[in-house]
Parts: sequence; C-alpha cells; structure tokens
Amino acid sequence: MLAHYELYKSIVGLPGSVIECGVFKAASLLRFCNFREVLESPHSRKIVGFDTFGKFPDQDNALDQAFVRKFEAEASVGISVEELTEVLTYKKHVNVELVQGDICVTVPDYLDKHPELKISLLHIDVDVYKPSAVILKHLYERIVRGGVLVLDDYGTVEGETRAVDEFFAARSEVVEKLPISHIPAFVRKR
Repeated sequence: MLAHYELYKSIVGLPGSVIECGVFKAASLLRFCNFREVLESPHSRKIVGFDTFGKFPDQDNALDQAFVRKFEAEASVGISVEELTEVLTYKKHVNVELVQGDICVTVPDYLDKHPELKISLLHIDVDVYKPSAVILKHLYERIVRGGVLVLDDYGTVEGETRAVDEFFAARSEVVEKLPISHIPAFVRKR
C-alpha cells in the first residue's frame, strides 16, 4: 500500500488517467480511488479498470496456463462488475470506469473509442505473458512524460517479467523498485 501511495503521489501534478489492468478483487483499484480522494479530487482524473471480472481467460502458453490454474485454485476468481459497482457506489467513488472482457481485446477496442487517452499511471497486474505484452504495446506510449508504469508481478511471475524484459530490451528506461518494498516494480516515463 505504501509503495502504491508513493507512486500515486508522484503523478499528482501530471495530466492523464489512472489505468489498472488486472483488477482481480479490486484492492489496488480502490486504493487508487482513495489516494485520488486524499491527494486530488474525484474529478482530477478518471480511473479505468480492465479485467474479465471473473475467470482468467485461457492462455496460449503452457507455463501461463499452469500459473492460471494454480492461481485460481488458491485465490478463486475476480470480483464481478456488479459487486465492484456496489462497492464503488457505497464508498461514493465516482469517475471510475470498468471495462469487462479479455484485455487482449478490450484494450485495443478501448483505444479505438478513446484515441485521445493520456495516462499518468498504468498499473499492470495480469501476471501472465500475452496480456502483459498487449498492454505494453498499446498503452505504454500513452503514458505522459514523468508518468509511471507500475508492475505488480515483475521479477516474481515469469509471464509478466518476460513481457516487460522483451518490451524494454531496446529502450533506455530502467525498471526500478522503491526502497520500502520489493513489490511493485516501476518505470518512470522519460
């Protein structure tokens, strides 16, 4: 929580939405809503959450598919859109959009409908390779200068780690960690 808070504080003076890819049980999405309430206002920026809001989609990669099966056996499935909408309403969080479906499809579709999208904070928490690669391909360039890419599973889950390493192999940005926590990692957009 403290690492998310420090990273959120660093974007307060920047334009752009907060985008979370991989909402699961909504812990970090609700954190970002709370940080926005404390540090800014509900209308400072939109928060958008992408998720299936249920079961993980099947994965092409055998390692990722094995990860998904183990993860769901231990943690079950994500919160539904209806449940999360109730929570957001109860907590009076507004200016939050939930995009349901397979991120590999919904992220490119969303950009077709919102070509002007600018991002101040992009949180990737999808664990596995293909959606991580799709998110980076379509959303990284939308992060404003000084904005932050937050990587929940970098260095701890093979799929996301591989996607991030491949994406940044020919770039000058550096994956960093805050001294207060080994999770999450982040990249500051230059």
